[in-house]
Amino acid sequence: MMAPLRIAALFFLLGFPVLELAVLIAVGKAIGFWPTFGLLVAAAVAGMLVIRAQGVSMVGRMFDTIGRGGVAFATMVDSYFVILAGFLLIVPGFITDALGIALLIPPLRRLLLGIVLPGFADARRNDPQGPRRTERPSEASRPVIIEGTYERIDENDPRH
Repeated sequence: MMAPLRIAALFFLLGFPVLELAVLIAVGKAIGFWPTFGLLVAAAVAGMLVIRAQGVSMVGRMFDTIGRGGVAFATMVDSYFVILAGFLLIVPGFITDALGIALLIPPLRRLLLGIVLPGFADARRNDPQGPRRTERPSEASRPVIIEGTYERIDENDPRH
């Protein structure tokens, strides 16, 4: 006898592509082959553009969050969900395209993040910049001061 998780995985691996294919055939019958093909190609191009833009901006937003004293985990998870949306847009099919578009809408993305990672949603709700590294807000608002000494070394100076 198969475990319930294996049955669910088998249904997902076999059932989802069949459902995706059925929707694809229904849309093809309703609007025709070339418009259906055009929509699939447009969705794939949009997915590639989303992944490209998100990959470039993710690093900048992560360093910005760290620079403000925040933890970059929330920013990274949010960015990964947008990248997942891009991959879903690339996969041919209208169900995956609908899921990808849903992940691109920030309120729906936060809702789905709340379902998948409940602790993440609570942290984002309390602080839009993500959880802070310090508990006390007075310390978080102060600038970081690093004390030290330095010595200027001239490359042309024969003593060095």
